[in-house]
Amino acid sequence: MKKIGRLEKVFFPKLLEGFLTAKIDTGAFNASLHVDSIKELENQLEVKIGNNTYHFCNWSEIEVKSSNGEKQKRYAIKTKIIIGQKKYSIFVSLSNRKEMKYPLLIGRRFLHVNDFVVDVKKKNHHGRPKKV
Repeated sequence: MKKIGRLEKVFFPKLLEGFLTAKIDTGAFNASLHVDSIKELENQLEVKIGNNTYHFCNWSEIEVKSSNGEKQKRYAIKTKIIIGQKKYSIFVSLSNRKEMKYPLLIGRRFLHVNDFVVDVKKKNHHGRPKKV
């Protein structure tokens, strides 16, 4: 088992330019990333995050159930994330999280698949990720 802190600095090599602080949330199943807007075009998904626009050819539509029981349809993508010195695959839903404190939430699915255990006493257990 690998340890991960309750908050971690992460880097998306194919998305964004800087580091994000991710909240590790064992109450959530999937990961969720803040996006400002999403448009489904003919055969691609157009996603805006800040001043940047990204296009995805492969995406999924999933149903997410919130803690209050409400169901919501969301787009989701599979991408790479760097935590510390290691690169992982992550399946992340895309939603507007501007009202949330952290732009990225990492849930149980990622933790389980990658054999992480959460150390709630720690923040940034892996230090600042290395850009690759």
